[in-house]
Amino acid sequence: MRTRLFAVALAACIPALVSAQKKGSGDPAPTPSTAPSAPASVKSPSARDLSDLNPASLLVDKKKKASLADSTVAQLKALAKKLDERNKQFYATYDSVRKLTLPLASNASASSTRPGFQPGDNTLSASTSSPAEQAKMQSSMRDLRQMMGQFRELRRTDVNDALAVVPDAQKKAATDLLSQQDGDLDKLVGSRP
Repeated sequence: MRTRLFAVALAACIPALVSAQKKGSGDPAPTPSTAPSAPASVKSPSARDLSDLNPASLLVDKKKKASLADSTVAQLKALAKKLDERNKQFYATYDSVRKLTLPLASNASASSTRPGFQPGDNTLSASTSSPAEQAKMQSSMRDLRQMMGQFRELRRTDVNDALAVVPDAQKKAATDLLSQQDGDLDKLVGSRP
């Protein structure tokens, strides 16, 4: 965990150092639009990204590839709505926790707009967050990883419910499509459990 936190802090510092070197010491403070944005390593999928991985919706969208009958498609559409409704609370909680994992990026951009800001100050503001903020961020990151595990469990249930609607003759094609979507999920969240 310390390694990840250090990597996040380092990733937040690099754009500020590069920007400071390009601008020189005599240039005015950067505008908020040129302030470094959140590092890519901090980003995690949004709840919208996760809800787009609804297995029933995928099968409806790929109905021709899976050779699904209209009656099966109608059942899958109803199931997709049911799954969205069933997981709605999880998505709301997930997004709330996700927002708590990004304080370093918001601190760095907020500090660049304060009076007296100097081009190298991003490195200081990003790396000197209070111990309480760091503890809160670490706790939120642990919660987020735990929620990703919960999402994978929810997804298994959703996939099983979707496959239960599909006739046996089309199960192989549907399973292949859902496996591809599992690969998309792995790319989105990484190999974290």
